[in-house]
Amino acid sequence: MINSNQEWTISLAGCGFLGVYYFGVYSSLLEWACDLIDRTTKICGASSGALIGAMIVCQMSPRECCKHLMELAKGARKGILGSVHPAFNLLELTRELLVRELPDNAHLLASGKLCVSLTRTADGENVLVSDFESKNDLIQALICSCFFPFYCGVIPPSYHGTRYVDGALSNNMPYHSQKNTITVSPFSGESDICPYGTPYYFHEVRHSNVSIHVNFANIHRVIQAFFPPEPEVMAEIYQSGYKDALNFLKENGLHLPITKLKPTKQNKCSSFGHHNTCHRSAMDTNQNSHRESIQFQSVDRQNPVLEVHQLPEPVQKVFCEASMNKHGRTSEPVVVKLATFMLMLCYLPVEVFYFMLLRVARWVPDIATDSLWLLEVTVQVTVWVWKRLCP
Repeated sequence: MINSNQEWTISLAGCGFLGVYYFGVYSSLLEWACDLIDRTTKICGASSGALIGAMIVCQMSPRECCKHLMELAKGARKGILGSVHPAFNLLELTRELLVRELPDNAHLLASGKLCVSLTRTADGENVLVSDFESKNDLIQALICSCFFPFYCGVIPPSYHGTRYVDGALSNNMPYHSQKNTITVSPFSGESDICPYGTPYYFHEVRHSNVSIHVNFANIHRVIQAFFPPEPEVMAEIYQSGYKDALNFLKENGLHLPITKLKPTKQNKCSSFGHHNTCHRSAMDTNQNSHRESIQFQSVDRQNPVLEVHQLPEPVQKVFCEASMNKHGRTSEPVVVKLATFMLMLCYLPVEVFYFMLLRVARWVPDIATDSLWLLEVTVQVTVWVWKRLCP
């Protein structure tokens, strides 16, 4: 049971493009338990969890957060190779996004409240950073926490002269063991807020302090974390986060009004497949917030069953626009699509070589220091292997 006077810590696990789940959780808490956000003294995270934590402490709206993530996901879905194509530089795009969207005083808002998990490359130990000297200092810490080896590149970035990689590799959920920590994960497991509905699993595993059930749904989620799904699926993941956060609030005794809001206006959005209608929620003219249409089956008012029927209106527009942009192209004959695909296969090696050359050109200013670091790592690995083979 949540104590209304207690201060809380929220810990977000790293999850790549599944971070849209956290935006659903964030939107739900803003709508139904804003006081819980106010009483949160620390938001911890690794990788994308730290990135989204920074957006929360800077008080960015869920709509803007979703919009930026959908832009990154759109770029990651382009081409045959998707997010591993050399033309798609996730870290550079993320850095540009942070520089453009975070406020100038982001480091002041984040210092003492945002805790970023990093993995030091020298010894693999975890480092938690919560004090930032400037906005660029905060951004560099976030970039280091998001660097997943080989997926984001080969040479890890540095922070204050030390090289770090993805914090999820050493501590994916900081402060998870503390009593006042609310753990959040888009993977079904034993976290406080996580997906439900997949009870069949072989067993539970813990990876860097995150509980994960071994089932096919989670395996699929791991793939989606690196290769973002279509806008329709991301909208469902967002809605899942919204619903799971509401369930958490209900189970912990926070007041939820037993009400039913009926949609008053409908917008057609045929690109959503079987979800072919984008509804607008009914709005109380005396309130400023747009609430998601929620229905409680009141057969048992002591234990109502929650059913979420649609997204909050501002976020709903983001997913509708992303889906319409994807499906808005005129249909082409199968022969044309096949010919285009064959040409892409032939052009792919040239395209990959070209973008690799561009990356090498951008690497030139740092090639000396990075080459020295690579040499040191090579020597260390060689010595370690030699000691193991020849004791």
